Amino acid sequence: MKVYTLRFSEDGECLAKRLEFKAHDLPSALVIAHREAARRSAELWDGPRKICIIRKPPEATASLTPCAFGYSTRA
Repeated sequence: MKVYTLRFSEDGECLAKRLEFKAHDLPSALVIAHREAARRSAELWDGPRKICIIRKPPEATASLTPCAFGYSTRA
């Protein structure tokens, strides 16, 4: 299995975060990445190569959905 990386940028609501995960192939990695980034935009990387950007859905607002991994920059 290959190791892929999801990179979440700080977006004013949530802190920057990096998530590494294993997948058998790119299609499997895309499924996992979309599930993990369901409420927040992220970049999917295969080593040094950026595969794609997963955009946060417009209806996913910080007031209605928690930050990925439970971290927030709000006090």
